[in-house]
Amino acid sequence: MTVYVVGLDGADWSLLRPWAEEGHLPALARILDEGVAGDLASTLPPVTFPAWKCYSTGKTPGKLGVYEWFAYDRATNEISANDASDFRSREYWDVLADRGRRAGVVNMPTTHPAGASASGAPDADASREGAVLTIAGSPASERKEFTSPESLKADLLDAIPDYRVKPDLVLDEATPDELVAEARELFEQRFAAATWLADQKECDLVHTTLFATDTLQHRLWDRPEKLRAAYERVDELLADLLARDDAEAVFLMSDHGFAEIDEIFLVNQWLLERGDLVVEDSETRDLLATVGLTEERLKRVVDRLGLVNLAQSLVPESLQRFFPSESGRVAIQDAAIDWTETRAVSLGRGPVYVNREAFPDDAAADAYAEDLASDFESLETPAGDPVAAAVHDPADVYTGERPRGPDLLVEYATGVDAPEAIGGEVFGETTEWLATHRPTGIFAGWGEGVATGSADLDLYDLAPTLLHYLGSPVPEDADGEVRFDALAGEATEREVAVGPPTATDAAGERAGEEVEETLRELGYLE
Repeated sequence: MTVYVVGLDGADWSLLRPWAEEGHLPALARILDEGVAGDLASTLPPVTFPAWKCYSTGKTPGKLGVYEWFAYDRATNEISANDASDFRSREYWDVLADRGRRAGVVNMPTTHPAGASASGAPDADASREGAVLTIAGSPASERKEFTSPESLKADLLDAIPDYRVKPDLVLDEATPDELVAEARELFEQRFAAATWLADQKECDLVHTTLFATDTLQHRLWDRPEKLRAAYERVDELLADLLARDDAEAVFLMSDHGFAEIDEIFLVNQWLLERGDLVVEDSETRDLLATVGLTEERLKRVVDRLGLVNLAQSLVPESLQRFFPSESGRVAIQDAAIDWTETRAVSLGRGPVYVNREAFPDDAAADAYAEDLASDFESLETPAGDPVAAAVHDPADVYTGERPRGPDLLVEYATGVDAPEAIGGEVFGETTEWLATHRPTGIFAGWGEGVATGSADLDLYDLAPTLLHYLGSPVPEDADGEVRFDALAGEATEREVAVGPPTATDAAGERAGEEVEETLRELGYLE
């Protein structure tokens, strides 16, 4: 028997419940009727990195050492992309493996490079009982190694020859129909890989992530009929899963929810215009722009010539970043920051770092951080609405030692998107995104030993709850708890067994430019 966990990246009940009630998603309607469902509170900020690892470890970013897609090294003043090697914890499927249970992980963001995380197992261990089999998610590429153990790749491609890790199209140049068609194909491959791991590799638990749901919602929020067409294929695949004889239980979850963008706030442009952030001009980008060589034009040429695969494998991110955007915006990671003058910088949609070297002592830096937090709290959009729902001291939100942690954590108001780019107006800019993340996702469960009715969980609760359900101990350093209101039967009668901590050091092979390249493709970076 197999427990299946299906991660629907960015799934939101505001879309799914009405469609299920109207009869468009009968498999989901069955889960809602026969199982348990509710809201799933995400981490802050509610973004892919680190939310998926918060789910798989049961820990806050403060123990993982990852807070957003990018990290700031205070010692070197370097900004770099995070990958699997940066997370400081094993995952719940590693605990299952320790207990002789075999687990498979398909397409989960944060698992690339596949061999760099604590789950990575050498080929010599591939056949041992309890191994974790990983098929990495984007930014992995099927043209390179993307499985752990490496030998798993050949077996997978024999079984699913057309398996693709990344979409084979330029996302912001594709039509809505092309985006949906590509997503439906990727959904089919993810479910095929999941059931293949269960059937051929005898996995007791299989997690698979459908990342394309997030991609579609960012770009097609104003076309609900297109989004529904994509989810209808997901529902058909879910129906097949529910009908499998080996399906002991099926759990659905999302790393965060979604909401329409009401206002775009360029936080680093705001800091720049205040004088808190100082950057040098880029003569290279200015020259390329004057002769019409822009990032968007390069993408259109590549798309028309059908060279997406070739370009992705041959044009390194380090070269792409020199092409200016037609919008005039530049990702803060590419900006020439003057660290002798800069006092603060924002990385992504929430974490703000204070450059403490710009102050005479820590007391002065702390006072500046307090003033900056107050300014964020009082900031309003042109419509007069608050930009921030709250500004947090990270120590009040995160547990652990918070390595590489920010000084402030801005929780943006629902509907406010805060890209890290500079260039353009502080308010009123537009991007290809029509919707952005909100901190409430979805949870649902169905099957043997699963409750009926409603239960609202935190993202951190999933790993402890699944471990307990499967009869394994919960790591003593997990932040979430076993949610008995999501379970039924024997699991609710057992006491929670406490196991050893799963903390690790950050180490392993780094993905480097591949992460930034993918972030640009997805629209996270200019």
